[in-house]
Formats: sequence, C-alpha cells, structure tokens
Amino acid sequence: MLLSALTLAGPNVVVILTDDQGYGDVSAHGNPHLKTPVMDALRKESTSLDRFLVSPTCAPTRAALLTGRHEFAVGVSHTHSGRSLLRPGVPTLAEAMKSAGYATGIFGKWHLGDNYPCRPEDRGFDEVFVHGGGGIGQTPDYWGNGYFDPMIRRKDGWVATEGYCTDVFFKEAILWIDEQVASEKPFFLWLATNAPHAPFVAPEGRAEAMKARGLEDPVASFYAMIENIDENLGLLLETLERLKIEEETMVIFMTDNGSAVPHFNAGMKGAKGTVDEGGVRVPCFVKWKGRIAGDRVVPSLTAHVDMMPTIAALCGVALPASWVGDGVDLSPALLGEAGFPVGRSFFTHRGRWPGDESPERFRSKEFSVRTDRWRLVGLELFDMQADPGQEVNVFEEHPEVVTQLLMDYARWWESVVPLVRQPVRPVIGSEKQAQVELTAHDWWPTLEKDADSSRSFVRHDSMRAFLDKARVAGTRNALGGVSGHWKLQAERPGSYRIRMSLLPREASKEEVALLARLRPGTAHVRAGQEEVQLQVMEGATEVSVRMDLDAGPIDLEAWFDGQLLGKRKLGAFFVGVERLGERQRSKAEFHIREASEE
Repeated sequence: MLLSALTLAGPNVVVILTDDQGYGDVSAHGNPHLKTPVMDALRKESTSLDRFLVSPTCAPTRAALLTGRHEFAVGVSHTHSGRSLLRPGVPTLAEAMKSAGYATGIFGKWHLGDNYPCRPEDRGFDEVFVHGGGGIGQTPDYWGNGYFDPMIRRKDGWVATEGYCTDVFFKEAILWIDEQVASEKPFFLWLATNAPHAPFVAPEGRAEAMKARGLEDPVASFYAMIENIDENLGLLLETLERLKIEEETMVIFMTDNGSAVPHFNAGMKGAKGTVDEGGVRVPCFVKWKGRIAGDRVVPSLTAHVDMMPTIAALCGVALPASWVGDGVDLSPALLGEAGFPVGRSFFTHRGRWPGDESPERFRSKEFSVRTDRWRLVGLELFDMQADPGQEVNVFEEHPEVVTQLLMDYARWWESVVPLVRQPVRPVIGSEKQAQVELTAHDWWPTLEKDADSSRSFVRHDSMRAFLDKARVAGTRNALGGVSGHWKLQAERPGSYRIRMSLLPREASKEEVALLARLRPGTAHVRAGQEEVQLQVMEGATEVSVRMDLDAGPIDLEAWFDGQLLGKRKLGAFFVGVERLGERQRSKAEFHIREASEE
C-alpha cells in the first residue's frame, strides 16, 4: 500500500485495548501463571512505556485516550448512571484521523454512549462493530447477549455472529484491515476487547486447562481469557506480515485500568477501581518497525491523555484548532529525537460519587497525585522510588511535599469541577437518530421526593433477578421502589411518542410473559414540569403515550404504580422516544392529563 499516493506520510495505526487486564497480567512482567508469548514478543519489539498511567475504571480511561483530556473535563465521571457519556463537541482522535483521510474503525467495546451524539459513529468512526454499554450482557446491550455468538451492533443495526466474543472481534477487524489495504487507504483501527472483563467466561475448555495448572476461579477463567486475547493478537500481527504492511503500521497495545483479578500484581498496591499505583498503572507497548526503537523500557511517567497528541503527531495529522488537551506529544521521545518529559503531575479521582450529588462532597475522597517521585493518596504519602509497593506512609516526614501536592490538586480540582457538574444529554428529535432507546443503565436518580430508593440497573442478570422477585407476591413487599430519570436534549419541538416497558422488544415472548407483564395500575411519564398518566391494563407488556415537547433540555422520568406493594414506584427500565411530527396541542392547555394506551 503506497501511502505517498494519498499524500500521507504517517503510518496505519492499530490500537488494541483490553478490558481490566492489569500491568501484572502479562508474563513478561513477571506473572508466573500466565503464558502470553505474543504480548511478550510485542513488548520486546516495542518501546514499552513502563509507567503508563490511566484511570481507575474503563469509561474514564477511554474518554481520556480519545480526547487527550482528563475524563472529568469531557463528561465522564462514572461507568454508568448517565455519567459515562462523551461530551458533544469535544474533538476526538478518531475525528482527527478521519479528517486527514484515514479509514476509521472500532471493533468491540465503546462505552461512551449508546445514543446520538455520543455513539462511535458520531465521534469519528466510519466502521462500527460494537456491543452495547460497558460490557456484553449490560443493560444497553442486545437482550440476552453472552460471550458466545453475541449480537453485535453495526451502524445499521444488530447482526448475529458465531463464536467466542474475542475471536469475533479480531476476525472482523482483520477482515476490515484486508479491505482497507485492498483499497489502498490508510487506516486507524480501534480494537477494544470486552475480555477479560467480568463475567469471567472463558472459551470452551480453556478455564479447565488453567485449573489443571493449579489455579481456581475466578483466576483460572480470567487468565484463560487473557491467553485467548494473546492468541488473537498473534493472528492480527501475522495479518500485518501477510499484507506486507508491518513497516507502514504502528501497533499500540494497552489496557484500561488495573487488574480486576490481581492474583499477581507485580508488587503494587491496589487494583481496578482504586487510585493506588496498581489501580492505574498498565502495560503500554508502542511498535513501529524501523521508526520506533524496540527492546526499550521507558521508566518515565506517561499517561492516557498523551495518546491523542502523540498518535496524531506520529501520523502527521493536525489536531483541530479547538483542541485544548492535558496530554503531551511523546512523538519526539518515541522517535529518539528527545528525552521523555519529566517533572509532570498526574491527578486521579475515582469519581463514581452517588447519583447527582455535588462533586464537592467527594473532593477529598479517593484521589491521588502522582509525580516522578511521590504518590499522595488522600492523606498518605509514598516515596515511589524507594517504596514502589506503597508500604510506608511518609506523610509526616515531608510536610512541604504534602503541602505542595495538595495545593496542586486543589488548583486542578477547581479547573475541572465546573465541567464535571455539566450533564451530557442524549439528543431526541434528531434526524440522525429517529428512535432513541433509553435504558436504566443511564438513570440519574429519581426526581420523586418521596421515593424510597433509586439505582441504575447495569446488567441483564440483575434486572432479571429483580423482576423475578417482583412477580412473587410473597416477596414483593420486601422490595424497595426503583426508578430514575434521563437528562435529555430535544433538538426540535414537536409531538413525541414515548414507549415504556420492563424488558426490551427483542426479549423472548416467554421471558416477557414471565417477567414483564404488568398488573393493573397507572403509568406516568414526566417531562420537565408536564406529566402524563394513563391506566395500565392487566397483562400489558408495553405502553406508550404522546407528549408535546419543547426544544431544549428535558429531564424525563417514566414509571409504573401498582406493580410493587406499599405504593412503591417501579421505573420503566426501557423507554423508546420518537418524534412523530409537529405539536398536537398547546402545552398551555394542561399540566397533568390522562391518556389512553396507544
């Protein structure tokens, strides 16, 4: 493939991003239980950024990687609950690559929004082949999906696949590479596996082989999933050799947070979800044959926010004039033209505060500041050069260091807290997505003041368990009410149909009949200050109403009364919103009205 014919001096780019695999989950990093020969060989052929820092959980890391900004600045402070959506208007790496003439494709996990304008196709990816939500089997994913033969979403809808999920993603990505090479078009491939994220379901027979080595679950299945990734990585690298594009292709392998199963943690404290070193230090190998030195291990601190400016620079791609990032262009150092930067400070906050409470309440909880020498974790200080395992707290011995780091953290917090307070609102009424599907995965807390509980339902299995309990009269009284609302933006005023149910339309008739039939009661839809109520007939599985909505921000909540005892409300776990046309009547005619089922 002749890149010069396309006036591009840069390489193809392949980014492999695994999910929940920590620094210690590679055999080259000392793990005595794993066998990852392909990852080990890739590390040997690469510049290994050995102290590469990310966020404590997956959606935040992905946001920072793709924007070069701290996740709080771009709308992502959680992995669900309406706070894992990438803010519209923030430039992404995929958009920059696409504008420069690259074919862009994402395969596997996105986890930054399932509705416009937060979908991968809205943020720069031409080819889309992804599961829903933050993992296969999570609420926005195709109902009933599992790790074998999953339904996967393309831009034009869901498609059936055959095989184990990781195999499926790599196979499709390799086919896409073949197509781009045949068309002589440079490509940017984002291959993000959902493995080895929980549930820990390994390919058939692989966990048993691990158990024969003396390991037990969840470690056996977790490691088996990683070894399967390693084999697929080998197939992808062989594809680059077969197509004779090794020297024209940069390969970056990394992971998104510390290990979810830190059986071997390379001597570090902390794992996924923590702000300690083991929660945020991950592998990162950068290979570009003939251009970036192999067999080099870099001890300098680098981070996810560096990837956007670095990849763009290595490819000769200009970043948008509006881009203001937190990352540093590492390309001169990677190419051997300069040293890696030193003297940097990295700020981590776990986020994930409950509901829409003020972030200020959590300012001093679960945060850390990392410099070349120090890691401040709350009110503990560790000398990472002398004590990489964070075993000795030297807070009292170095008050001047603590004071400086706390001041730096305070300045950083004040710079991001105004941004993190701003919700990201999926858009309804747009021609770019006529039918918007909302799920309880993205619930903000209920707006009902007298509601007794509120939570997001992140996985299909937790939703099934709740509905199964709710159908048994003897246990219904023990269940608290559950509901939540969505923060939306109506692009156009008009008449909207709002469809509400407890299970999605693709659920089987048998499962709907068992879990999602409604009892007589009342359905409520509240959009802003307006509420619609309608009677629910015995056995109904879906109800819909029409509402006139103005353009602008809308807080939408839909729920059922009469389904749980004690006047507890049951939120509609699945809501579809579609604009039907112009307004039907003046909003001023009513505030609360009755409506019949459509």
